[in-house]
Amino acid sequence: MRSKCMIVLMFLLAFFQQATAQDKNVSGTVTNKNGEPLANANVLVKGTRVGTSTDVDGKFSLQVPNNAKTLVISSVNFKSREIGISTTPISIQLESSTDDLSEVVVVAYGTIKKPELTGAINTVKAADIENRPFTSVDKALQGAVPGLQSAAASGAPGAIQQIRLRGIGSINASSEPLWVIDGIPVNSGDASRITTSANLLSTLNPNDIESISVLKDASAASLYGSRAANGVILITTKKGKSGKTKFRLDTEIGQNDIAYYNNRYRPLKAAEYFELTREGLINANLATPANVNQVMTANFGFGNGIDFDWLNAVTRRANQQQVNLSASGGNERTTFNLSGGYFRQDGVSIASGFKRYNGAISLVNKATDKLTFSGNITAGFVNQEAPLTGGAFGNPILNAYFLLPSKQAYKEDGSLNYGAPDFPNGVIYNPVAVSKLDKRSLKQLGLRGSFQADYKILPNLKFTSRFGMDYNVLEENNYNNPFHGDGQTANGRGFSFYTRLFNYSFTNLLDYQLALLPEKDLKLNLQAGYEAQDSRTFQSNIQAEGFPATSALTLPVVAATPIAASATGSDYSFASALSSLNINFQDRFVVSGSFRRDGSSRFGINNRYGNFWSVGASWNLDQEKFIQQVDAIQQLKIRASYGTNGNASIGNYDWQPTYGFGFNYNQQPGSAPNNIGNLDLTWELNKPFNVGIDLAMFNNRVRLNADYYNRKTTNLLLDAPLSRSSGFATIRGNFGSMENKGIEINLGLTLIKAKSFEWDLSINYALNQNKILETVNNQDILAGVFMRRPGYDFQSLYLRVWAGVDPQTGDPLWYTDGTRKETTNNWNQAQRVIYGSATPRYFGAVNNRFRFKNFSLDAQFYYNAGNYVQDTWAGFYMGSGNGGGFNKILRQYTDRWKNPGDNAALPKYIYNGNKLAQNASTLYIYKGDYIRLRDITLNYQVPGTVLKPLGFSNANFYVRGTNLFTWVRDKNLPWDPEQGINSQTNLNIFIPKTITVGLNLGF
Repeated sequence: MRSKCMIVLMFLLAFFQQATAQDKNVSGTVTNKNGEPLANANVLVKGTRVGTSTDVDGKFSLQVPNNAKTLVISSVNFKSREIGISTTPISIQLESSTDDLSEVVVVAYGTIKKPELTGAINTVKAADIENRPFTSVDKALQGAVPGLQSAAASGAPGAIQQIRLRGIGSINASSEPLWVIDGIPVNSGDASRITTSANLLSTLNPNDIESISVLKDASAASLYGSRAANGVILITTKKGKSGKTKFRLDTEIGQNDIAYYNNRYRPLKAAEYFELTREGLINANLATPANVNQVMTANFGFGNGIDFDWLNAVTRRANQQQVNLSASGGNERTTFNLSGGYFRQDGVSIASGFKRYNGAISLVNKATDKLTFSGNITAGFVNQEAPLTGGAFGNPILNAYFLLPSKQAYKEDGSLNYGAPDFPNGVIYNPVAVSKLDKRSLKQLGLRGSFQADYKILPNLKFTSRFGMDYNVLEENNYNNPFHGDGQTANGRGFSFYTRLFNYSFTNLLDYQLALLPEKDLKLNLQAGYEAQDSRTFQSNIQAEGFPATSALTLPVVAATPIAASATGSDYSFASALSSLNINFQDRFVVSGSFRRDGSSRFGINNRYGNFWSVGASWNLDQEKFIQQVDAIQQLKIRASYGTNGNASIGNYDWQPTYGFGFNYNQQPGSAPNNIGNLDLTWELNKPFNVGIDLAMFNNRVRLNADYYNRKTTNLLLDAPLSRSSGFATIRGNFGSMENKGIEINLGLTLIKAKSFEWDLSINYALNQNKILETVNNQDILAGVFMRRPGYDFQSLYLRVWAGVDPQTGDPLWYTDGTRKETTNNWNQAQRVIYGSATPRYFGAVNNRFRFKNFSLDAQFYYNAGNYVQDTWAGFYMGSGNGGGFNKILRQYTDRWKNPGDNAALPKYIYNGNKLAQNASTLYIYKGDYIRLRDITLNYQVPGTVLKPLGFSNANFYVRGTNLFTWVRDKNLPWDPEQGINSQTNLNIFIPKTITVGLNLGF
């Protein structure tokens, strides 16, 4: 037996040596059509798992079996190519798939080739969003897509980013687009309840994203039916590719600072404040020149020698860091992608910070020639700190502008200063003490996954079944210490809020492809399917007071007095049948159509189901002979679409007449009607029309995409008045209409294209006009400073018009009405009029890319114009004496009226205010036009000759700056011009500018 084993072993060894001896070496270079090397191209021996990838110089070397005949070379965005094996070095040139008709675009419920597109779709690639110093992907979309407005209201790490596609489409319902990740509709937005700003998308690592498709018109989006009125954003995460396992390491460190700061609005120094206050007290007859210093000494700390800079105390240069590691590979049967990452960003304000830990896995297995399984999971855990905002006394930004410079954060012995006389109970707090003693945290878990099976029933008939889930858990803990601040009067307060959102969907699709006519010139693609979605929310709240005299115990369980404990839940569901048809004749003429019937639990039983549809057509003129004879034109397409989709983003039970408990009487539980409901309530209906042109010329050195759109929204969800005898003031129903129309242009130019130098320029531009067409009985809807009036923009500002300062008296003046013929110094006698809008007239970006040998420089300038920004808190720090016990800003000091005849910008300073000059008017409205250097990146690609001996396939060093420079048209604009969609300041954390250095390493 032993001898037999030895013989077998020797035979196997001899066979192995012979097989090894028969291997041969194949080497070569892979380039694009311009002769430029392609790094990371896959090189495989056809029909085997033997393969490698090219280095940064496009070179490869591979041991192949002696009987191997063919290599298969492939690369992202390039056509695959097969080539015979030769013993001499091989030169392979790949043709780009992005320059021709073979590029595949992710669309609703599948993919499609470019010539078959009839809708308005923009695609953002992985390279455009990865390794950016942003906490969420929605921030990276700013300037990337024409017509997509991405605006931040706060610079707090992890804060929500507001997205609008082609304008604001609703008055009461949401105007946010639908987010779909790997085919699964997911929850987005801010689901927190005691955190000032959070973002469900912050748990998703942008480095795990392969591509983003933005669907903007009916042809592209209507297959999502009742949720597509505001557009759809499709995210596809990274998947594995067959071949040798590739590892990638991305690491980055950097620092954040304030992006925009207007020195005219800095808080006053001590001497400036006391000079201004001395004048204000005398003007208000609260002091005389003889005793004014005594009054200031007694009340404001005059003469104590302190000149403390509170803004410097609450802001900082903050650190930033991220590390991402991924592995990708597989064979012809199974591919995988694994990734993990860590991201940390400290805010430019104290008590703000963000940490994320994330991981992702994707597996695709071709079980048989007919059956394929795939699954992917992305998970992220976020730990976020965010201070209070707005008028809260715990807001460090408010403190920095309101606290007097004669007070300081620390006592002489270095301990925190938070007692009387500087900080008496109930007055504004020491933000440094609050940030150290209070605790405000959000822990957020996001888990998203999809599991899919594809079965080829016939060569041209495929069945797909997909189950997806979106699971989010938020734990919020807020502790107000018993020593100083909001918790002092209650001997400490504690809040614990728990929120769970679980959303799952189940989709089954049939996909049938048919080719007709002798040359298969007519191709049909038919989809039909069924989809069900269910979403459930659970919330619980705990509040307690009376904490021990220590800041080490912060959870409500240790408090003496329970104040509140409650739990609630809600849910909604959708059931949908859907279908689509694409008819393609010779890649010349394409007609598309879609139909979806949606049922939603959010609407009344009389109108629970609705039909949504689209039709689209395109003419690829570049496939016509008379155009093909024009050498200058590579692509020319005309496309148009029209259809209907809906908006179901309202409360889960708005339609339902309900009773509510809690109306207790005589210590007995009681209930009463709390919602009148409306059994006929149904979704808003959006009817978008789009016409566009796609053009590429001069070997794709000139590229143009232009669209005109007009989308009309009807059946707006508005509140109609009711007789008070009904017990309710209003009833929600479907009334009114709104219109958005505009143009979008995306122009790309390759200005220089030489062997060692290249310059690409791209410009995108979007202009949108919003108009309310009809409201309930065409009545005005007043919402704060905004007027919703038929014939006007949704965000029309409704204010008294500032007329300046009376040169003789220093009184504030307003125009009496919109004619601006008469003025008054009585704020109450001035009429409010519509004065501009908070919505930008146009916005876009200019992108430059320069490449010189191994260096490249990318720069993006974002621009925004035509809107007004309202400073909502200016009445306190620039209110001509209002809130005299608070500090003021430099402009109040320098621009005030002093003597008769002065032509001043601001009225006479009177302690506690001058004739309501602090009240809302156009004095505190500023032009919001700005240009920002949104991103500038310098890259260096390390040559392959350096990397290969070290075992690396590629290495890229870069230095990046974000929000480095901001130019504003209005030099009096006090705060960052980016103030959310409604362009209203709220004393939020400053938006940061960031400088980072990073390394991308492949091996």
